[in-house]
Amino acid sequence: MQRTNHKKIFILIFFLLFAQLLSGCVLTRVSEKSHAREVGNLNLIGMSMDAAKEKLSKEGFDCSDYPETNRVQTESGPRTLIQLDCSKRSLELICPQIRYAVLNVDPQSFKVVLVGKRITEQACF
Repeated sequence: MQRTNHKKIFILIFFLLFAQLLSGCVLTRVSEKSHAREVGNLNLIGMSMDAAKEKLSKEGFDCSDYPETNRVQTESGPRTLIQLDCSKRSLELICPQIRYAVLNVDPQSFKVVLVGKRITEQACF
């Protein structure tokens, strides 16, 4: 009798843990390092803004329709650049992770000069 109760408890715990993994914020999360590598491997610097936007779209990113002009601190000092935010959401419904690739574009040549990368973690509860 005692052995049967332990077996039932272990089965219940197993199913609860399995259900938590399926519904939680664990399965489709990406680390910052992995995200930086993904965006870096796209080799967007030097491309035109439209070509970079198209390449990001093929990788599942959704780019904003309206770029903004901002002052950005670069290695050579502050510059005024056009910024276009592109984002990709993880598959979780409850607490999605949003990964961004920010295109910094030279306003004269419309070429990408910098690419920013960040991740926004959504609160699960």
